[in-house]
Amino acid sequence: MMSRKFLFLAVFSILGLSAFSQMSADRIYFGVKGGMGLSWAKYSELKNRDPKMLFGGVGGVFAEFEFGENRLFSIRPEVDWLSRGTKISDSDLDYKLKAKYVDVRLPLIFNFGDYQSVRPYVYVAPVVGFVRGGDISLTEHGMDYKVDVSEANMANTYFAGAVGAGVKIPIHLNGGKRLQFALEANYQYGFTDTYSDMEKSGEAIAVNRFWYDIRGNRKLQGLEITASLSVPLSIFKRTPKKKVVEPVYVPEPVVVEEKPVVVEEKPCYTLEEIMELLGKGESITGKTICAIDIINFEFDKSTIKKESYPYLDKIVRLMKNTPIHVVVRGHTDNVGDADYNMELSKKRAEAVYNYLLKAGVEPSHLSYEYYGMTRPISTNDTPEGRLMNRRVEFEITE
Repeated sequence: MMSRKFLFLAVFSILGLSAFSQMSADRIYFGVKGGMGLSWAKYSELKNRDPKMLFGGVGGVFAEFEFGENRLFSIRPEVDWLSRGTKISDSDLDYKLKAKYVDVRLPLIFNFGDYQSVRPYVYVAPVVGFVRGGDISLTEHGMDYKVDVSEANMANTYFAGAVGAGVKIPIHLNGGKRLQFALEANYQYGFTDTYSDMEKSGEAIAVNRFWYDIRGNRKLQGLEITASLSVPLSIFKRTPKKKVVEPVYVPEPVVVEEKPVVVEEKPCYTLEEIMELLGKGESITGKTICAIDIINFEFDKSTIKKESYPYLDKIVRLMKNTPIHVVVRGHTDNVGDADYNMELSKKRAEAVYNYLLKAGVEPSHLSYEYYGMTRPISTNDTPEGRLMNRRVEFEITE
């Protein structure tokens, strides 16, 4: 039995290492689970008896590996500790079988919806169980009997299939990290006979025989309801601090007839400064409006908060009253994965772009771009600097 355990655990380890070597750290989760289970036995040759369910606890550890562009598929090698059995109580018999198992399972999971939000899932899983203890107790016609199942009354290995469904609930943390809480239920159907050789030979007691003459088979089934909490491997990785060189803007001298004048071109203008330049009749082409801490989004999403609408409406009025063209640009700070930040900046720039179109801005006067964390205008080493880098810009073109 021990050699079989080591064989299955070795296979699961190889699967895990193979998946690990090809995946990014934010697609690998490690977790723990716990809950309750119901189990019962199906006897092929049991007459005038009514087996009942047996309650028990279940707990385990697992690793989950997510695949695909939208992480629709995942595998979850896991090891679980639980009990299985049944009981029969009637006028002349009080029988209880409670065997302790360690299971090795490999759920193959299909997930629905966006991986950053609440998502349901379904799965199928092969199950291999190994008996690690437990007991059978029997009271019949004044005779009491109790024995450790590992000595006589259970086959060492149990094979089953499981089908399950659940829901994953992300728990977002600062810095873009997230934990994953899940609730699920599954049904298990045992494929193999759990009678031991000693029961079949008559050396150990069984409930479905007359003078211990076994007939048929005994197969276990069960239901489980569990909760789990897992963390991504990336949560253990420290994001290295990058030394950011502050951009230096050198003013260019402008020569006029009376005396030389130095005009300082700013990297960013407020909307009020742009309106002031228009009031003076000066050109605003080539200038950039930086909406720092004005256009805000829901945490880790591209949904624009309602308090940002008045500012965007001012941009709409500016574009409707002037023949300017605008490029919406999305930027982030350097907290989190570079690919994730690039995608987030794209979605946020696109959200602002769509808002302006719906408000009546001509599509020919509008476009959008995104840069993730590649174009900081301040240091990412301070909260203030990161706030400036998490921005939406409006570059004014001809």
